[in-house]
Amino acid sequence: MQLFLKTPPLQEPLTLEETRAYLRLSSDQEEEHLASLIASARAYVETATGRALLKQKWLMQIKPPYPRFSPLIKREGKTLEIAFPRPPLLEVESVKTREKEVDYTVEDHKLRLSPTLWNQNLSITYWSGYGETSSALPPDLKMAVLMAVRCLYDHQKLDVPLLKPFKVLHLI
Repeated sequence: MQLFLKTPPLQEPLTLEETRAYLRLSSDQEEEHLASLIASARAYVETATGRALLKQKWLMQIKPPYPRFSPLIKREGKTLEIAFPRPPLLEVESVKTREKEVDYTVEDHKLRLSPTLWNQNLSITYWSGYGETSSALPPDLKMAVLMAVRCLYDHQKLDVPLLKPFKVLHLI
């Protein structure tokens, strides 16, 4: 399986003003530096949790042979079930095999396909994240991004305990 980010978030989860207030900075001199710290902190939180924070478009390509025991791809009775990396799922845009659209359903944030598609090349385009703006983020995740910015700004080790409940776990 390969995962490609096709459309990154349109904005960051924090504004420069929020970040300046949290860091207790009064000058506007470090805008570029703060903007890069915010983007890095968001990327850190997304990587540490396995989640997408703000709305972003992903392309997942699955090529045979499928693993017999996988946390993401399962053959459940009469359906092929695929879990999405980088939750939460907002919308599935398309599912294709050999450039041809495939019928699908989405239940419990999992994609359900015909079992005849087992071990075929699949290309799935989907949107994930909590929403388009930072107001859609759970407060704990927004605070985790602020804490990560603080660690990066102060050149400290990144350790954000608020992230533990948000980590996506896959049993293998």
